[in-house]
Amino acid sequence: MIVTTSWDDGDVMDERLADLLACHGIRGTFYMTRSYRPCRIPDDRIRALAESHEIGAHTLTHPDLRLLSHAAKANEIEGSKHWLEDVTGKPVSMFCYPFGRFDAATKSSVLTAGFQGARTTRQFSLIPAADRLAIATTLHVHPLLLRRDNMRDFSAYLLRSAQDHSCWHDGFVIGAAMLRGWLYFAETLFRISTAQPQTVFHLWGHSWEIEASGMWKQLDTSWRCSAA
Repeated sequence: MIVTTSWDDGDVMDERLADLLACHGIRGTFYMTRSYRPCRIPDDRIRALAESHEIGAHTLTHPDLRLLSHAAKANEIEGSKHWLEDVTGKPVSMFCYPFGRFDAATKSSVLTAGFQGARTTRQFSLIPAADRLAIATTLHVHPLLLRRDNMRDFSAYLLRSAQDHSCWHDGFVIGAAMLRGWLYFAETLFRISTAQPQTVFHLWGHSWEIEASGMWKQLDTSWRCSAA
């Protein structure tokens, strides 16, 4: 079993999140944008964050890459890689699509830029990625579980391969757990992943969203339960 976390946008609250991760001995990937968050984490603190965590690129300005010209797309993707490598002094090998939106041309640009992998926002996956440029996640740290994107991803789960179903077991059990709230749902998914071989439990979110939703205690509790 692999446990991994990733956090998007590069808000100053990433430092509080990094401290919480450190308390539980967990490392994360922080996907940074240069000109998106009004309270973007400064370059020197990105450099400090890179000493303990992986830094990934998330474009320069967080656009929907599907809507850009080839040149503009390349500038956003390659520019974010070059910027972060200059800031950290380290190779940046991972990319995250803004809003989780991408198409074939976007994937091609990510590959051309020299990234080794790219993360999406698709949820409810516990198996290793078959496509390294379309990496799915297990769960978004967000207080509203019954929102449109979750329902879309849950519907997609129901239509997935037998291999994925062998990890998740009964879709009814998963749906019932979702109704009991984020913390219970996260703990349920973690228990399922520990009971299966070769699973990947991937938690992701935004530090600014955790702050706005008052979810720090829930996130802390979920990791304490996972370690128990």
